[in-house]
Amino acid sequence: MGSERAPEIVPISAANKPAQVDIVGDRIRVASLEIVDRALAGYLESRSPEERPETVERALRVGLMALQSASGSIDVDHVRRAFDKFLSDAADSNKKATAEVEEILRKNFATEGGVMPATLERFIGDKGQLAQFTKDLFDENRRDSAIGKLNTILGTYFDGDASKLAHLLDPTREASPLSSFRAEIAKRFDDVLLKIVELDASQKAAKGERKKGTAKGADFESRIVAEYTELLRATNDDIEGTGGITGAVTDSKKGDAVITINAKDASAAVLRIVVEVKDKGMTGPAIEKELVEARENRKAEVALMVFSEAAAPPGYAPFQITRNGVFCVVDPESPDVAILEASYRLARMVALIRMKAEGSGADLSAAREAIDALRARLDSVKEIKKTLTAVDTATEKARDELDALRAAIAAEVDKIEEQVRASSAAVKPE
Repeated sequence: MGSERAPEIVPISAANKPAQVDIVGDRIRVASLEIVDRALAGYLESRSPEERPETVERALRVGLMALQSASGSIDVDHVRRAFDKFLSDAADSNKKATAEVEEILRKNFATEGGVMPATLERFIGDKGQLAQFTKDLFDENRRDSAIGKLNTILGTYFDGDASKLAHLLDPTREASPLSSFRAEIAKRFDDVLLKIVELDASQKAAKGERKKGTAKGADFESRIVAEYTELLRATNDDIEGTGGITGAVTDSKKGDAVITINAKDASAAVLRIVVEVKDKGMTGPAIEKELVEARENRKAEVALMVFSEAAAPPGYAPFQITRNGVFCVVDPESPDVAILEASYRLARMVALIRMKAEGSGADLSAAREAIDALRARLDSVKEIKKTLTAVDTATEKARDELDALRAAIAAEVDKIEEQVRASSAAVKPE
């Protein structure tokens, strides 16, 4: 122990083979190790041969643990020094950044001398640019300001009886649009009243003639069949009264008449319209059932049901179209021929559409608007007629005007047919 030099570790073999240290799992194996140190050799020599291996093992454990502890202490000290330096550098940077931010905030937002307050004051202050602009824009005392120009325009067009709007809306001024409109309406109303007077007189005369003819004393059904027979004389379609004849269904006489569309229009097919005449009230389901049975019994494509005014369901007058047929409503004592003709032509169009576009999903939507317009026109005629029941003048001109009105109604139906044809042409059969 008197020597200060470190122990010398040398290979044990003469050939200077290095010591061999193997690690197997948690085991350390040392071979060919020689330690040259007089003090340590003297210490082990004092031990019995049995104790020496244990002593060497203990010394090796203690030495390795000491080396491990010393290495950890060195690493911790290094990390601590590095962290302390980082904190110091961060504190310096934070102070510098704080000072810079304070300077920027003071320069831009300080009440005295700040850039932002000065800019805001220049634009939105009491004497700023925005205040001046707003004052100039809405100054009522300036004619060139927005409010001044608006006041001028309003005064010119809307202020008082001398304004342009008042002149435009004055019906007493000959040059105003309302004056022309009032005159046109008055003329049209007078024309309508005259035509209604003449129409009522003509219908009364026609009613008297029918009473003298073959329809005199006939019931409602016979009268309607007779009217359709006369109507179809000018067409290539045929009509047959079938009220007393059994049809395709056993013991069934449903269908008062059958209209057969001419072969040319029906594309050589047999296309029928069954006519049902009703002078008694029926429920909606009963009506639909009646139409289905009539179509089946007469092998018809569509059904046409003619109601008397007293028997017609609400909303059916003067026309109505449902999934199973066409409806019309007439006076049983004096059926309106124009309504009967229009209903027949509508039913005819439905039959042709169903034949040409069966199964394709075609419908009557293209014609419904025109039908509604036609219905409104006939309703207006009916209402005006009620106010003129006391009028009883009959002239030859009245008959001519009645024909003209019937022609006008027929023209409306022509428009409907044109729309339906366009709709049918757009649908390709499957």
